[in-house]
Amino acid sequence: MISALASNPLFGLALTLVIYVLMTKLLSKVNIPFINPLIASVILIILLLKVSGISYKAYNMGGNIFTMMITPATVALALPLYQNFDKLKKYFLPVILGTLVGVVLNCLLSVGIGRLFSLKEGIVVSLLPKSVTTAISVDLSSQMGGISPVTLAIVVSTGIFGALVGTKVFQLFRIESPVAQGIALGSTSHAIGTGRAIEIGELEGILSGLCICVNGLVTVALLPTLFHLFESI
Repeated sequence: MISALASNPLFGLALTLVIYVLMTKLLSKVNIPFINPLIASVILIILLLKVSGISYKAYNMGGNIFTMMITPATVALALPLYQNFDKLKKYFLPVILGTLVGVVLNCLLSVGIGRLFSLKEGIVVSLLPKSVTTAISVDLSSQMGGISPVTLAIVVSTGIFGALVGTKVFQLFRIESPVAQGIALGSTSHAIGTGRAIEIGELEGILSGLCICVNGLVTVALLPTLFHLFESI
């Protein structure tokens, strides 16, 4: 019966949605700072597949539906940019400068980690778009010769880590500006960081959402050139 159920393409889709909704509701009632609904859902799904003996291939017949939505999600990023264009004009300089600095430092850090641990170029490339939303990072990594599953894992981990430690960093360095907080979370921790920014305040959430869009555009435009530049040094 289990194998027959798993052979249905909707199985992976339904399982993912149900587990994520349950984890979100559960963790909203149980405040555990270092457990995120996304990572909790991933761990639980892996355990369920292991215990039930269902293969990843069978599960991913439905999971591929989410992968198909990556391209439409990329296009949809234009909507928050359009809706908050007045905020972008008002805070244009800090948004652009913050994003540029983030992209350059992220590339430099990834290349540095690669050299420190003697990583293969494919792994280093997979690390490069870790601060960009999944809708863009996976495709960009693939085009540059990276490994998409590695990029996906790094992107999710980066988002969760940034959302968890972001407020602590603000407190440590006494960063109280809503503009700075929103730009920092959006340009480093993409959608997961934006969720945390919305919890902090309205302006923080708006600017963080804007930075997801701007960071994606800047990264696509500059990352390949920056990577080859730093690699040649």
